[in-house]
Amino acid sequence: MYTDELRIPDGVLSDPEAFEIMRLWAAHEELHVTLNSDLSGGAADFGELLSDLFEHAARMFAERDGQSVEHCREVMLRDFMERIGAPKDSIEGAIIDRGERTPAH
Repeated sequence: MYTDELRIPDGVLSDPEAFEIMRLWAAHEELHVTLNSDLSGGAADFGELLSDLFEHAARMFAERDGQSVEHCREVMLRDFMERIGAPKDSIEGAIIDRGERTPAH
């Protein structure tokens, strides 16, 4: 079993209203995603979340790879636009009952 989980960001555990939004895993050469379906808001709010995630990733790649944040944003946005123009048919998913969720280990 994989146990090398990423650390929880500073300040999260001190907020009694904090909650997990998503988990992303790479396994069997595919992306596996769990989204919290109890999120308030709608698709536009999720767009804001994706924008924030995009900025965090651009800054991480810039720092890690020694490139400018602007360059990383351009590369990421170009690839994103290409991929959403031709979505994968293999993407599957469903909303599950809370009782079906796997307990944390």
